[in-house]
Amino acid sequence: MLGEAFAVLAAILWAGSMVVAAKTLRDVGPVRANAFKTLFSVATMLPIAFLMGEFQNLFYLDFYGSLYVIIAAIIGFGVGDTLLFRSIGLIGVSRSYTIGYSYPFFAIALATVFLGEPFLLRYTFGAVIIFFGIVNIFLERNVAFDKSNTKGFIIAFAAAISWSIGTTLVALGLRTINIIQANTIRFPLLFIFLFIFSILRPSESRLNKENLSLLLLSGILGMIIGGIVFLFSIQLIGVARAAPLSSSSPLWAAIMSSLYLKEKITWRVIMSSIMVAVGTYFLF
Repeated sequence: MLGEAFAVLAAILWAGSMVVAAKTLRDVGPVRANAFKTLFSVATMLPIAFLMGEFQNLFYLDFYGSLYVIIAAIIGFGVGDTLLFRSIGLIGVSRSYTIGYSYPFFAIALATVFLGEPFLLRYTFGAVIIFFGIVNIFLERNVAFDKSNTKGFIIAFAAAISWSIGTTLVALGLRTINIIQANTIRFPLLFIFLFIFSILRPSESRLNKENLSLLLLSGILGMIIGGIVFLFSIQLIGVARAAPLSSSSPLWAAIMSSLYLKEKITWRVIMSSIMVAVGTYFLF
């Protein structure tokens, strides 16, 4: 059960990370917010690698394993998280996060086809419940499907696809390099990618001490602690089980966003979050 517990813990950490970062999106653009969150993760991960005796091994890593991990970071954390930040600005944390966590559908399919992981009937049953939880979000009567909301929903689904691809690729990389090595090499290159992209697409940002502190906390919770915990989960139980189990995150995000961001949460949103969480039960 350790792998399953790690996946659920990662879900809680990711929810906290996203809710904390969401508060900065009023002042900071999504690409720049993601870049600074990644920068703080780099500053934290490098000392961890040094203390664990992995720093010197970074020069002797398997080329293809490293390449998979780096591309996974760019697609998953870089593209996926930035898209989710953008979606949050349009339709809020709870709706964006719940839709984004449809990614296990895609992750299971990719893991079965490309990683040779087993596909069990109970996975389908759990995934169906999660699917109806997502559909329930679209049935809210108090949500007008104007241009802004529609765009927010589409971007959240794009984030889900990005996460599923990133999860599958990192699983391939972990076959030849270990978890600490993976986290240490992917974050610096991800930051460079986001930094260049933020220069090419500049936006007005008001970076103050509070926003920087929140992005620091977000990076540590989600990318460092959450990332390491989730990678351990993948190694123990595989992508096809770890990814859906982590989809309980919307439930935690809905609770946290209501308490911390004072976001209005409807009963339909709560119901959808619970359905997503219940769907994960059938993946144990």
